[in-house]
Amino acid sequence: MEAVLSRNATAAGVLAVIRRAGPLSRAAIGERTGLSLPTVSRSVSALIGVGLVREHPELVPVGSIGRPRVPLHLDDGVFAVGGVHIGVSTTTYGLADLRGAIIASQELPTPSGDAEDALAHIAGKLRAFLRRFPRRVVLGVGLASGGQVDTERGLLDHERLGWRSVPAAEALRRATGLPVLLEGHVAAMASAELVFGRGASAPSLLYFYAREVVGIAMVVDGRLHRGPWGGSTIAHLPVGGSAECPCGALGCLEAEVCDRTVAERAAAAGVVDEADIRLVRAAAAGGDSRAVGLLTDRAHTIGRAAAILRDVLNPHAVVLGGQAVTEDPDRLPDLLRSFRDTTTLPGPADLVSVTPFGPAVQAVAACTGLLTRVFENPFDFVRPTRKAPTP
Repeated sequence: MEAVLSRNATAAGVLAVIRRAGPLSRAAIGERTGLSLPTVSRSVSALIGVGLVREHPELVPVGSIGRPRVPLHLDDGVFAVGGVHIGVSTTTYGLADLRGAIIASQELPTPSGDAEDALAHIAGKLRAFLRRFPRRVVLGVGLASGGQVDTERGLLDHERLGWRSVPAAEALRRATGLPVLLEGHVAAMASAELVFGRGASAPSLLYFYAREVVGIAMVVDGRLHRGPWGGSTIAHLPVGGSAECPCGALGCLEAEVCDRTVAERAAAAGVVDEADIRLVRAAAAGGDSRAVGLLTDRAHTIGRAAAILRDVLNPHAVVLGGQAVTEDPDRLPDLLRSFRDTTTLPGPADLVSVTPFGPAVQAVAACTGLLTRVFENPFDFVRPTRKAPTP
């Protein structure tokens, strides 16, 4: 067992360097990891053997001699990871390669009904989605959702869906026969920033998400902070306003800025015929000042809340995500102005940025949780005896 753990750890270190800085030669990997060339070569051979890494002889500099100089990089043509993001109204299915690039994604309405029936429906849609890619070896499935999650036991509590201690990870594992990792959706999004976004270089990062729900996650020294009782919540941060929260109070952050509230206010004011945030955005794009005002008010509230949290947590960087930000680019200047007017701490001009994943953030986040586990323990997921299909 110790030998397996050591082999996994060493290979994970080699894989991390290749993933972040490849293509790299064996000699360059040794310089970056501090490992001896024989140790690097053994790990590289094992990673090539399972299909996670491949050589690129066409990239060898002219005049170079010897295998240690052959560049290596991730082999992203065979393996993939699946992802499911369960939202209040929309469930997103995704498939990502080893670089975190989304191969395909699909959005469908989140099924209503009790948790068991809803998860059975989601599992069926997931199986159908993955069957569309027979030439990919799917290593596992990341499951991301709002609410409170117990990652270790795979249990999900989701107040908005009415789910209590639901064994969500086990339900999908039974349905697919694949390893399933349950993660809080905002924590999963912060992990995506850590692995593929700004979190890879920032000593600490605050990730702020807003769509139908709101949430935050912190990355410190390259690790996602996890509290003792699952993910933190900012849903009930008092920001003022008239929206009634399920908790019974008025002016809770989530109730004020969620898509549903904005759409319902627009419908009540006669801006749109039905409470649909897409119609509100279309009305704003068409020049309706009332729609513009509603979306601007939301942007101001999000900016103010993000600034308050920034002052409390004092991170090196702030990343904004979720469709309340990415789908309203015309409101971003209002959001940033509200942030600057509220925060009291000094900071660089590029302190705040928007996630690079845009509307694909749900799919990327769901896949990243499982992909991170693959990177950390490659031989737990891919074994030398497994025959991968020819891409």
